[in-house]
Amino acid sequence: MIKVPHLMLEGLNLSLIRQDHPIINGVNLNVGNTGICGLVGANGSGKTTLISLMAGLITPDAGEVRMTGMGGMAPSPLRIGLMMQKPVIMRRSIYGNCDYVLAAQGVAAHERKARIEEGLALVNLYALRHQDARTLSSGEQQRMALARVLIADPGVLLCDEATSNLDPQSTRMIEAIVKSKAKDGLPVLWVTHNLAQLRRLASRVVFMDQGRVLAEQEISDFFEAPASKEARDYLYFESV
Repeated sequence: MIKVPHLMLEGLNLSLIRQDHPIINGVNLNVGNTGICGLVGANGSGKTTLISLMAGLITPDAGEVRMTGMGGMAPSPLRIGLMMQKPVIMRRSIYGNCDYVLAAQGVAAHERKARIEEGLALVNLYALRHQDARTLSSGEQQRMALARVLIADPGVLLCDEATSNLDPQSTRMIEAIVKSKAKDGLPVLWVTHNLAQLRRLASRVVFMDQGRVLAEQEISDFFEAPASKEARDYLYFESV
């Protein structure tokens, strides 16, 4: 795959209001090349909405999302890789799903084949490349989704419950690949409810409650001395 520079993705004082209720309330978030940042919080705390804001799927009512790359240049939003809990599967083969993404990005046809084959081999789906993607298991579909994201060479990767309810084999594979990419410098924001997974993956933790960030700590500090009462309560009730 072509290797391109990674990005710094920042949410600056982000707010989103719906029906006079703040869904996101003055959030600052930095996703840089310092390992995997875990984003946690109870259901309804605003995690998925925050990722949607960071990815440019939703426009904030206040604040801004800023991307910077080499030389401080603002790159295209296409450089943001996004994995959701349930991937969008198109009515075509696994290979065709990947080819569509690269074609949409304007990658020349003669370059796409090698990139797709490398990506599918990485997620152990190369042998199934001509199979209808809709016939795959949930774990296989999510692995294909990861391949689609990575062959586009994202500058930052946002993952919202990317392994929730998957089989152990697919979960281990996705975790290992994302950890490897993060080790190479790819900035990753990883949303999870799984505290064991958080310990395995994250070097830094951002905790959200009711649309606000109430703790941002190194992983060991978060578990040993959470920075807010809400974070302590969250860890207690998620652990029992």
